[in-house]
Amino acid sequence: MNTPPEKFGLCLSGGGFRASLFHIGVLAALAERELLHRVSVLSTVSGGSIIGAYYYLKVKRLLEGRRPGCPTPTPEVYRQIVAEIERDFLAGVQKNIRLRLFLNPFRNARMLREDYSRSDHLAELLNRHFYDAAGGEPAIALRDIHIAPGGQSVDAEAYNAEHAYKIPILVINATCLNTGHPWHFTGSHVGEPEPLRGFCRTVDTNTRLPALRFDGRYHDERHLPPQQQRRLNDRQQRKLDSLTLADAVAASAAVPGIFPPLAIHDLYQNGAGRDIVVELADGGVFDNQGVDALFQHGCSHFMVSDACGQLEDQRLLGTRFFQVAQRANDVMMDKIRSETLYRLHAGQALQHADCNAGDADILALRRENGVCGFALVHLRQSCSDSVDYPRLPDPVHRPEGTVYRLSGLRTDLDAFSDAEAYALMYHGYNLTHEQIGASRLAGLGLAAWQRRPDWRFLALRACLRDNRRLTWLHTRLKVGARQFFRPFLLTPWQAGLRSLVLLAPLAVLLWLAGARYGDSVLLGNSGFQAELKRLPLLRQLRMNGGEQLLQGIVTVGAMLLGLGVGLYLWLFNPLFLKDGRIGPGEGKVR
Repeated sequence: MNTPPEKFGLCLSGGGFRASLFHIGVLAALAERELLHRVSVLSTVSGGSIIGAYYYLKVKRLLEGRRPGCPTPTPEVYRQIVAEIERDFLAGVQKNIRLRLFLNPFRNARMLREDYSRSDHLAELLNRHFYDAAGGEPAIALRDIHIAPGGQSVDAEAYNAEHAYKIPILVINATCLNTGHPWHFTGSHVGEPEPLRGFCRTVDTNTRLPALRFDGRYHDERHLPPQQQRRLNDRQQRKLDSLTLADAVAASAAVPGIFPPLAIHDLYQNGAGRDIVVELADGGVFDNQGVDALFQHGCSHFMVSDACGQLEDQRLLGTRFFQVAQRANDVMMDKIRSETLYRLHAGQALQHADCNAGDADILALRRENGVCGFALVHLRQSCSDSVDYPRLPDPVHRPEGTVYRLSGLRTDLDAFSDAEAYALMYHGYNLTHEQIGASRLAGLGLAAWQRRPDWRFLALRACLRDNRRLTWLHTRLKVGARQFFRPFLLTPWQAGLRSLVLLAPLAVLLWLAGARYGDSVLLGNSGFQAELKRLPLLRQLRMNGGEQLLQGIVTVGAMLLGLGVGLYLWLFNPLFLKDGRIGPGEGKVR
């Protein structure tokens, strides 16, 4: 049997910031096992794309000699990179990106326009709070993310075949809602990949939007002589050049129903010559683990970090339309996840099964699906216990288990406390060490290793060694499943007092207004309306007509929304983070 050359791929699944933080623990373990620098393909989805792109920019600076101090790549430098990510990425998360989407009143008003959405604003915030600092330059263009060691442009595949410290080919996964196909953003091209299986071409009759290269050619024609390759027109080239890394990540994380699809114009036209507006949504709609991209790139060894949600048992189901539709969608997504992960199991079995070397069908399947080895870690998974590294308590399938509570944390882009973040990192870290040892990844030739004692998330161990602190942690993970009002559930007295501080001035203003105008309003007197009409803003709007009035209402609403968000970030976000803070070496219990 012909064994394919070693090609190690890493998948970082979707799941909001919950997934991003879990993946940091996985990266830490891979760095310790000296596997991280051997990743040739990095496939990311949604929350995995947010952290994956952040990590990629750090590696880009290292391999290009632009990292501060210009160190030579070594396994220790990769561990330093993950340590920086552990600290700095969490600091960005705790700024609460979800609420900051609505902090700027000018952006709030602009998001009502068709040419600017929350997904566009999300890309701006990702640049501001994560990627500008990680990459060392503002709003890095997607075409510029290609890693050029020593300033020399190289073919990543050829480079990786000769060097120990690989260029990780970054594949950011989104879903094209126009066609129902996957969409890949990379440093060399964007578009829909060719289907791996030949029979897919016979059953899928939808249009396939071909991948377009930043060098002005079609990706599927790259093997043809230059004179036979089609060239992109100026409109297509300008649009490609305008795409940023943050745009790609925002598209990958555009969860349907929460974020509108990221719209891209000017890349394709239909048969009638009319523009096809490409609408891109969360990559998890098609493949929330990102496994397909590793098969596309011919990986032999797979590491899958899966932090997506799992289908919950339901004793009594709601019968309203939206409840049934949501449950049906959850069942479908669970089926897709199962089939994706089964493909890894089946591919590994196929690769290692004995068969007649002359069997063309088996050999073809091996080329498409062969997996020499893989390891899988996911949130609702238990690991072994030890004195130095105690596990999060089981059971994994019932609410009394801490692992179960961890897997139920919200999949959102809001602030995560130290307790939540460290628990996610720590669990991913322990699982990765265990699963690597139990998998066929040993075929990569693992180096001797030892655990580092200085990861910040290891402070969680103090909580796991004491029952009182463990109860404190369990409560915070339980409340962490909620989207809203967490400070009021965890610290009701402090949150209540801060609410009074916030509401007291408003109550005074309402009381004064009522004292002056209350009788007039109750008696139907027009005095209140007369005073209202004398307000300069409304008088101006009335003079300019109804359209101006609507614009004024939108402007005032946008300003009030921004004010409310700012007050929450000032009063309640710090309260939530303080309650869940874990100090160096111990879990603080209140």
